[in-house]
Amino acid sequence: MKPQSQSQEHEGHRIEIRDRQGKRELLIDGAPVPHGQLPDGKFFLNDYAYDWQDDLLELARRYVSYRRRTAEIQARAPEKKGK
Repeated sequence: MKPQSQSQEHEGHRIEIRDRQGKRELLIDGAPVPHGQLPDGKFFLNDYAYDWQDDLLELARRYVSYRRRTAEIQARAPEKKGK
């Protein structure tokens, strides 16, 4: 049986979900993203504990948007002195 996969582009990043041996593997730009599933069925990402979703692909899109916004804020912040 061939593993199933979903993929899409979001804000210039490739998001892919692969089903392997009954488990879902999430990749963003080819890098694995650790995630889990809560008892109620919602997914969470280890590096993005602010949001839970029934749809892992939607959660990955939100994570990509969150990382973009975070990078924009950090780029605008003045550099800390003494470091």
